[in-house]
Amino acid sequence: MSEAAAPAAAPAAASPEAAAPAATGAAATPATPTPAPAAPATAPATAPPAPATQDISTLPEWAQQMIRGAQQQTPAPQAPPAPVTPPAPPAPAPTEGDVNRLPRWAQQAVTDGQGATQQLALQTAIIAAAPAAGADVARLLDSQAAMRALSAVDPTDHAAVQQAITTVIAAHGHLAAGTAAPVRAGVEFTSSGAGEITPAQFAAMTYQQRTDLYQSDPDTYRRLAGA
Repeated sequence: MSEAAAPAAAPAAASPEAAAPAATGAAATPATPTPAPAAPATAPATAPPAPATQDISTLPEWAQQMIRGAQQQTPAPQAPPAPVTPPAPPAPAPTEGDVNRLPRWAQQAVTDGQGATQQLALQTAIIAAAPAAGADVARLLDSQAAMRALSAVDPTDHAAVQQAITTVIAAHGHLAAGTAAPVRAGVEFTSSGAGEITPAQFAAMTYQQRTDLYQSDPDTYRRLAGA
């Protein structure tokens, strides 16, 4: 009896040893980690409120009138005007009769022509007024001093020419009328129809020839001098 009971006790004694590895295995299993706390949820962004509709009808009447008045008084902005380019100055129009615009030679020709015309007009006036002033026409025309003194007289003023001749005679007595000088040979002054003096012949006469013509045929002289 006692020998049979001994083997039965042996398995029972082995139970604590077998339990030890089991306990060790249980101790080696890691513990489950604690999860981290979740991040707080972000609150959704709040959208800005929609702008209020600018309806002036919702304003008081006095405010509506002020706004409408300001809108009417404020002009719309305009683009600046384009700069105006000043027009080019017009070219000066040629002046009629402006001698200074002519070439130098033409100016001299005009001046000479004007001088000759004035001289002829003065000589004609002197020849017409000399007899009444008591002057010798030939001597008067040949005297440079007398002609210089008479050059300032208006040849169209007969009375002024006669008075100037009288003044010259008072200063130069030898110019007074005296014995008539003999007629020089030259152009035939007598008027006989076909031989009548022409304006061209009168224009070609010398001072003395015109004086002789005036003394011999005053009517012909006046007709040709006024032509």
